[in-house]
Amino acid sequence: MHKPIGLLQYYPPYQLVHAAEMVRETFEQFYQQRYQLTVPQWRLMMVLGPHYPISQKDLVEASGMDKVRISREIHRLGEKGMVTTQSHAQDKRINLVSLSEVGQALFEKLKVDIASWETTLSQHLPNDSRIQINEQLKSLDEAIGKLHILDKD
Repeated sequence: MHKPIGLLQYYPPYQLVHAAEMVRETFEQFYQQRYQLTVPQWRLMMVLGPHYPISQKDLVEASGMDKVRISREIHRLGEKGMVTTQSHAQDKRINLVSLSEVGQALFEKLKVDIASWETTLSQHLPNDSRIQINEQLKSLDEAIGKLHILDKD
């Protein structure tokens, strides 16, 4: 793990990015070792789990990944037997992506393991810190949303 140095360690946007990267790297090791999934594949599994079938366009919006990456990862997950695709009944240009039975079973395991991992991480934080982190992240999200509205004006 990387340690912030110099003035960056006092710059809140950097502190947030640094903390997020440390959590992501730790969590990534967890699910790559257990399930051989990449970060994009894991993200798609988490979007598809409760929301399928879903179009690739909707996957782009829900996952925050670009359409080329989505297409590539859907192909790779298809090779692993995790997802299936089919044409939309009314519009054949639209491909709908679903979890296969194997993919749905993996998703159910992922949900349990993610909750367990999050609980383990949370146990290393004081109770009031967990609550404060969640509240602060929500406040930050709302503030950024307001900035985006101002940018549009």
